[in-house]
Amino acid sequence: MTHHESGGPARLLVLADEQGNIIAASAAPEAGAVGADAPSTGGVRVSEGRVLHEVALPEGRLRAEAAESLGDFYVAVDGGEPRLVKRSQGSAGA
Repeated sequence: MTHHESGGPARLLVLADEQGNIIAASAAPEAGAVGADAPSTGGVRVSEGRVLHEVALPEGRLRAEAAESLGDFYVAVDGGEPRLVKRSQGSAGA
C-alpha cells in the first residue's frame, strides 16, 4: 500500500548559479505529492543568476557521494535535461 516507488531514482531540488555551481539543495517531494507549482526539469529562475533545477540522483555511489559533498558536483543542462556531474579532480584549484 505504499505510494513511494523505490525502484526509481531519488530526486533532488538544486539551486545553482548560471555556471552550474550548486548553492543549495534539498530532497524533492515525491511525484504526485506536489501541485502545479512544482518546478519543471527545465529549471525555474528564482532570482538574478540563480536557477532551481530538479535532478535525478541515481542509486548507489553517486547518491552517497552527492549527499556527502555537493561541492564536488555541478549542474549541467544537456538537451534541456539537468543532471549532476562530478567535477574532475584536476579542475579544482583548492
